[in-house]
Amino acid sequence: MDKQKELKMNSRVIKHLGTDLITNSSVALIELIKNSIDAEASNISIHLYDDAEEFKKIENQGIRNEILELLPKGVLESSFCIIEDNGKGMDDYTLENGFLEIGTDIKFNDKESDTLGEKGIGRLATQRLGKSIIVETASRNEKHGSIVFIDWEDIVESNTIGNRKYFVPYRQFPKETEYYTKLWIFGVQISDFLDVPDQISFDFVDGATPVISELRSAISFLISPYDSSANKPKMSMFYNGKALDISFPIDMLSLSESEHSFELTTSEDGVSLTCSIELKPWYLERLHRVLVKPEPFKRLKRQHSYYKELLERNLERIENVARLSINEKEIIDSIIDELDKTYANTIRDPDDREKYSKKVVSDLIENVEKVCPIVGSVYSFKQNIAVGSSIIIDSAREEGLVGPEVEIGTLKSFLSDYNGIKLYRGNYRIGFLGDQESDWLKLQQYRTKGQQFFRFDLGNTLGFISINDPKQENIKEISSRLDINHQAPVSKAMKSILNIVFNELFYKLNQRVNALVKVILEEDGLLIENLGKQIKKRTSNIKKSIKDTGELLGYLEKLNDELIVTLEEDTKQIRKETLNSVSQVVSRTITYLQDDEATKKAAAKLLDEASDQLRAIEVEVYNNYKLMANGIITEAITHELHSVSKTAMDKNAVEHFDVLKEYFLDHEDVPMFNKHVQPIKNSYKVIADKIESVGNLYLFLENTFIKKGTYDDFYEQNITEVVFKVKENLLKSFEEGKIEVQCEFDDLIWSVPKGVLLHVFYNLFNNSIYWINKRKSNARKDESYSINDDIDKIIIEYKNDFSFIVHDTGTGVLPEMRDILFEALQSGKPVGEGRGMGLYIVKKILNSFGADIELLEEKNFLGNPYKFMITYDADDTFINGGV
Repeated sequence: MDKQKELKMNSRVIKHLGTDLITNSSVALIELIKNSIDAEASNISIHLYDDAEEFKKIENQGIRNEILELLPKGVLESSFCIIEDNGKGMDDYTLENGFLEIGTDIKFNDKESDTLGEKGIGRLATQRLGKSIIVETASRNEKHGSIVFIDWEDIVESNTIGNRKYFVPYRQFPKETEYYTKLWIFGVQISDFLDVPDQISFDFVDGATPVISELRSAISFLISPYDSSANKPKMSMFYNGKALDISFPIDMLSLSESEHSFELTTSEDGVSLTCSIELKPWYLERLHRVLVKPEPFKRLKRQHSYYKELLERNLERIENVARLSINEKEIIDSIIDELDKTYANTIRDPDDREKYSKKVVSDLIENVEKVCPIVGSVYSFKQNIAVGSSIIIDSAREEGLVGPEVEIGTLKSFLSDYNGIKLYRGNYRIGFLGDQESDWLKLQQYRTKGQQFFRFDLGNTLGFISINDPKQENIKEISSRLDINHQAPVSKAMKSILNIVFNELFYKLNQRVNALVKVILEEDGLLIENLGKQIKKRTSNIKKSIKDTGELLGYLEKLNDELIVTLEEDTKQIRKETLNSVSQVVSRTITYLQDDEATKKAAAKLLDEASDQLRAIEVEVYNNYKLMANGIITEAITHELHSVSKTAMDKNAVEHFDVLKEYFLDHEDVPMFNKHVQPIKNSYKVIADKIESVGNLYLFLENTFIKKGTYDDFYEQNITEVVFKVKENLLKSFEEGKIEVQCEFDDLIWSVPKGVLLHVFYNLFNNSIYWINKRKSNARKDESYSINDDIDKIIIEYKNDFSFIVHDTGTGVLPEMRDILFEALQSGKPVGEGRGMGLYIVKKILNSFGADIELLEEKNFLGNPYKFMITYDADDTFINGGV
């Protein structure tokens, strides 16, 4: 027979699972409230008392004799807490096999109801709060109520729990109420609940909220305060009989400047993501201040109501831009891009890396579907005085959203107490994830990537994410309740999706919205007037002031002459005419000095604004140069190499090399050179030619942006020839897509920097190819996308000697992109497919030498604008072959 050893458990494990594991009183109290919710309670109340004397002053019935019989002497002399609910209570079986069995699975095995607890150790939260407890309960299933007394310190010291020999005192009493539960927790610390010193009573000041902020926040977020339809039990808290405020200040959400929302759903077509942003009027006002800088804003700002009207007037445009949807394929591509970076150092071979990444993503999608739908909303605030008080609170107060008692300090306290993005199962919070110090979504980490302006600021953000996991089968909390198991497959999948939502899609939407609001403000004349125009205006005023000074000097000289004549005539009395002249001169002098003072003040103010603008311009120019320098090179190389891959590269190059290798090793037969090396040589020549074209484009960049260019850098370009050169290089793409290129003129010649038109047409044609293919793809599912002719076209039509128009049979420009099409980093293509730099660079390059590109209003059969007009505002000397 095998020898055996006994596995023992020391009673100290109770302390480890209670006091040591549950790290603070807020977590402990929430665990007990969750038990009451699981018991289907509609009312839950927490009562704090300094001692039994305070209890007797409030509770007329006093303490049950059965309880007094069980309590050791002196227990009631210290502070205690009662957690009371009107839930279904516990019968003898539930009390014995549920509450009195540590680690029970009695809740977890209840398949008829959804519970918040599943580990069976929540009752040990009472040990974190106090030294001993009384459990007083009555169930509808029994005619009597039950009372047990547990002394946690005695259990820990007894070392009998492992052998199940520890018995607790038990009493029964006649049931008066159908069902309820009261937990009497003795030896609590009042400072665990209230912001007061230990054992000190105090009188309440009206409106005071002495509950510690961490506990108040924990209670507020236990059941989602964001869903007004949620079935919530009434929760209340008292200290020596006086009510404490533990309500969530829901009205403060009205002070947010934007609400970001998302929804991840699953259907027959797979998972899909929809994200959107809702703006408040003060978002526009705050961005106005950011764009024009604080000093000019004092002059350019409007009434708060103006920005509200501006938002309402442009609401449809904003909603078009502030919404983004991506399908499963786009989600997968985004995750693969991230995984490719992650595995770059461990899986060297790109094909192996791609294969592994696809397997990982397939598992992620399968796992995240288990907790769909996933929805969430995030509220963003600003709490600095200049914006939070002077713009946001003032505007909200003007609209009647908050009262006069709300000040900037109120907002700061609110954000300090409640910030963070909480995770919920339905409407019930998962652990303490998303608390003030918990950056589980890595929002702060991503603020170091890209532009901070478009990222979330954790201290100014609060919100929620809700998953569908009612039976707690997929997302598991760790025992301390402070986090979830991020290594579990479903948790990892959820985090991957949320990373896309918060750090890619919302970032892109923020950029879009910012670009559109800038356009709207500019359209309404709210941005700073061109500095050159202002200086021209002020210069005109100064010249007028100089002219007035000259006239005044003339008057003074004339007056002086008259006075000299008068003195020479020895007239005893000054003539009346002289007095009139003096009076007129004095009057003119006063008027002049007033005008002169106003002119100087305006000039001084202009210089202050000019200084602010120049600083802003320096930053913007620096960023634009970076964007253009990087973007132009990237775009040029992308388009040129793309054309090489489509038209010039031999697909059998690897085979050629393999044959060549075998031949030279075995036969050294020269004729093989002509058969297999010559094609490679031809391909290399094409590549060399393309690289030369890239070099020409860089020379244009150097001449235009790095050193001062001259008219010697301009070359006569026949636009038709450029069109057909690009067509030839993209021929394979056109043939595959059955796309015709029609240039309806052949003699339009412009004098422009070398390489510019080549770049312009590469960008426009590649965009046309993409959106024509997109329309064809949509037409397979929706006949409204079909065209009468099977042949798609790109058409370049003549307008006049100074402009031509480019359009195609694609989808046209989508509604969300119409207002921000030429802004940097704005792309209508799916996530990961477009950089959003192409048209921005095209416009900037054209603008650099007096040309421009614009989207015309005319719409195609889908109701989308689709025609681009390119104009050249140069002198006639440089157009149509002029010298």
